[in-house]
Amino acid sequence: MSLLRFASPLLSAGILALSASMALAQDKKPIVIGAAIARTGFIAAYDADPARAAEMAVKEINAAGGVLGRPLKIVYADTKSEIPQGAIAATEVLDQGADLIIVTGDFDFGGTAARTANAQGKIAIAPFAADPKFGVEGIGPFAFSFSTASDTVGTVLAEFAASKGWKTAYALTQTNIQYDLSVSRAFQARFKELNGNAALVGTDTFSMDDATIATHITRIKALNPQPDVLLLSTFTPAGPGALRQLRAAGLQMPILSGEDMDGDYWLKSVPNLSNFYFAAMGSIFGDDPRPDVNKFIADFKALHGNHPSTAHTLTGYSVVQAIKIAAERAGSINSDAIKAAFEKFKDEKLLVGPTSFDAKTHINFMRPMVVMQVQDGKHSAVSLHTPQKIPGR
Repeated sequence: MSLLRFASPLLSAGILALSASMALAQDKKPIVIGAAIARTGFIAAYDADPARAAEMAVKEINAAGGVLGRPLKIVYADTKSEIPQGAIAATEVLDQGADLIIVTGDFDFGGTAARTANAQGKIAIAPFAADPKFGVEGIGPFAFSFSTASDTVGTVLAEFAASKGWKTAYALTQTNIQYDLSVSRAFQARFKELNGNAALVGTDTFSMDDATIATHITRIKALNPQPDVLLLSTFTPAGPGALRQLRAAGLQMPILSGEDMDGDYWLKSVPNLSNFYFAAMGSIFGDDPRPDVNKFIADFKALHGNHPSTAHTLTGYSVVQAIKIAAERAGSINSDAIKAAFEKFKDEKLLVGPTSFDAKTHINFMRPMVVMQVQDGKHSAVSLHTPQKIPGR
């Protein structure tokens, strides 16, 4: 039995118009979003769920009539978690007619694909590349990141530490990618601004190739008094190994990390972890301070059977939201038009949070972040923190 029999003429006309609009959008040439991301290799753990979130946004937008009356379509090419392969993957999706491309959310691993797109005058978007060099400075004029900058992450961690009354800190930094180096630099600078230069009682570095950080631990244990807090700026798989060694050595002070330690997929390797904190774009555990984030997490879990691996996933959805907004304001999917529309974003309300760009800065700095904690092996959100002052900005 058709519900239209009992609908008012006005409602019936509206439903028919929407159906006609959807049908027209599906008949038109699609707007193609190329995804030159890691589908295999260790970076795939970071790229996979933002891509799923982008697909969710595409489905919702297409169901509502598409963008400029055209459906959205995503095509993929695998970078295989290899930096040189990024250029090849970008070329593959551009050859498939991509109007713009999404790349791996990292300056190093997404940079080659983004530069390839920029060389052809195409918009390149990193959902979660947090190093500020991803953009005009280090890639090109058509590169944008929908992440929160690594400088912001380090700043939020330092300001959170100060709010907890932690007066002295030690910084242990993994050197393999720019993100961890940037987080550490910002943390150190802001922590010293808040507590004085003597508050940073030591720094050290390690590499993903280092199987042990025993010498680093020895140097930390030799400090008297011990630091109030330890910054561990790192990513997986080296991060959990370093955490395990630090706790096994009896170092029980609070440990802070950036977004690369988000998620619980690695948590079993550090049993009963406590007193661990990190900054993230949101909570994937259903307790984010923002209701729209919790709704998205619930929808993602209902669709995929599990919560996202990390809160980077929010940016995948937000990128597609932003493409729709920019294209409809510009009346075009042309790269110059999208670039100009993005650069007019001012606290644009996206799932990941308020998003702003200008002609010089293609990444977000003053966006709030959620400070997460792990206590007795369980995650929970602590607070939503907006940075007060970012060093050098």
